[in-house]
Amino acid sequence: MDKETKASFVAWLINIVLFAVKMAAGLLSGSLAVLSDAFNSLTDIISYAIIFIAVRFSKQQPDADHPYGHRGAQPLAAFIVAVFQGVLAFEILKTAADNLIFGSPTVAVTAFTFAALLFNIIVKLGMSHFLGKYGRELNSASLRSISTDSRNDVLASSIAILGLIGVYFGDGIFDNGAAILIAFYILYSGFRMAKENIDYMMGASPPRELLHEIRKSASSVKDVKRIEKVRAHYIGDRVHAEVEIVLSKSLTPEQTHKIGVEVQKAVERMDLVERAFVHIDYE
Repeated sequence: MDKETKASFVAWLINIVLFAVKMAAGLLSGSLAVLSDAFNSLTDIISYAIIFIAVRFSKQQPDADHPYGHRGAQPLAAFIVAVFQGVLAFEILKTAADNLIFGSPTVAVTAFTFAALLFNIIVKLGMSHFLGKYGRELNSASLRSISTDSRNDVLASSIAILGLIGVYFGDGIFDNGAAILIAFYILYSGFRMAKENIDYMMGASPPRELLHEIRKSASSVKDVKRIEKVRAHYIGDRVHAEVEIVLSKSLTPEQTHKIGVEVQKAVERMDLVERAFVHIDYE
């Protein structure tokens, strides 16, 4: 099992533990905010299972039906995570609105309730750090999405704690208010994740900075007179680039071919570039 697959699997196992702890705290206290946080972890369990499968699937070699590989599975999985988050957010908002209109059940604040949320915050901070690190190192859209989700979970649990503090001092409306804020955090996180991964799935152009780096890498090859054009688009969470180079007419066909191969290799050495296609023109 490679590092990317292992990281997504460990994240899945950790969320099972966190869900169990927060669900117990939510049921014992009757707090909608804590239950919302617990259901957020349940969504993570389902979502991370999908991501784990997608990461393994994306490692498969290209085949006749998928000549450019299976990297598209990762942004698809991340988009599904975003959809789950949106559904959860609306369900929390609906429940909180019902409580505010028709009255809330009594919330019993205990030391265990606070301890469960603090435990979740500490674990999620660690997950956000390490998954973000691995996501950047491995250029994994899935691990980056899990890292973002873990960071937002810290905010959600912090809001739940504030709601419990309000309940402790005698006003149950704070619990529903905290649940509503958690729902909006989840909704916002899902929206951003969906937007990023729709670009991956739709083959959008990468940022200008990456196009500039591709041009720079191609122009660094000896005997390249200039770069006529650089185009690129996403295939999954990796980039395919097209580079048009201009060479001298005095070069032999063998020299021209060698330069074209060197440009291709120079561009493909970039972490995010999976494939480079080189077109050659002459002065």
